[in-house]
Amino acid sequence: NAGGVNGTKVDLLTWDDQHSAAVAQTLQAQGIADPTVLGIVGPMNSGVVLGSVQGLQAASPPLPFVSESASNVKVTDSGNSVAHRVNARDDAQGPADGKFLIDQGAKKVEVMDAKSDYSTALADQTEKYLKDHNVPTQRDAAKAGQTDFSTIIQKIKSFGADWVYFADEGPDTAPFVTQLEQQGLTIGQNIQFLGTDGEEDPSIIAKSQGAYDGAYATNITADPAGVASAASYVTKYKAEYGADSISKAGPFYGSAYEAAQALLQAIKNSPVKNGKISRNDVISHLASDTFSTIFGSVKFNAKGDVQGGGIFVYQAKGADMVVIKQVSG
Repeated sequence: NAGGVNGTKVDLLTWDDQHSAAVAQTLQAQGIADPTVLGIVGPMNSGVVLGSVQGLQAASPPLPFVSESASNVKVTDSGNSVAHRVNARDDAQGPADGKFLIDQGAKKVEVMDAKSDYSTALADQTEKYLKDHNVPTQRDAAKAGQTDFSTIIQKIKSFGADWVYFADEGPDTAPFVTQLEQQGLTIGQNIQFLGTDGEEDPSIIAKSQGAYDGAYATNITADPAGVASAASYVTKYKAEYGADSISKAGPFYGSAYEAAQALLQAIKNSPVKNGKISRNDVISHLASDTFSTIFGSVKFNAKGDVQGGGIFVYQAKGADMVVIKQVSG
């Protein structure tokens, strides 16, 4: 809507890395080779970032990125000047999730991951917090695409868990909670459930025929629909993509826009020399500037982490996931 940057139109190249670092490297090579590509919004997944950031950093000049959702601490702890993210980190989310479980009265927690860089690291952080606070845990893993959870559910029963914590990005949750209920464990009654980013997706409620009702999930970014400063963005989004588009937008439609706003402002603030903007100048402005976004002011610290990133708790109520509180940030 700003008419480009300094009167020059900004072209958006849309890349789908398919959650694969190898695919991302191939796509990023196109951007690295083109000096007019000044930055990347994404990657979404921690594993994709960790498997491709070396190429972005080694490029001449380096190609910066602003991720909307990559939460593994190594994303920004590895000393790369190209790395930025607008979301909170695992070492904020894990303790926040653990504290929420304890505040809710959890006595025994089944901790599950989905065997990915993201889910394993987050589950580790949460499990450590619970153990440090003397809450017994049992650890299991579900692989992506798993359809039969009977063995894990039997272990949950034998352990006597009153809470299940599943660090996952959503796709395996509906079959899992459906089978929990079929095996006599009903969320909100004799078992409670806390999921993570991607599991605050309302489609899980429908896909599980309501077995998910009452479940909680945390996310490392806010939902624009619940933030006053993002109201006009939500209105424009619905106008562009349809009245029901928000329910299909995924958990990061707000943070992805926020990341794009920060990157575009860093580009706009960079000097134009001989009709060109340098990636090095964009990196410099990403490091130093404060950006105006739909979620308020954003500034990155020396590592590229957003200052004051929040963790938000959602609960499945009826057909929707509703934000019930902010637990950190």
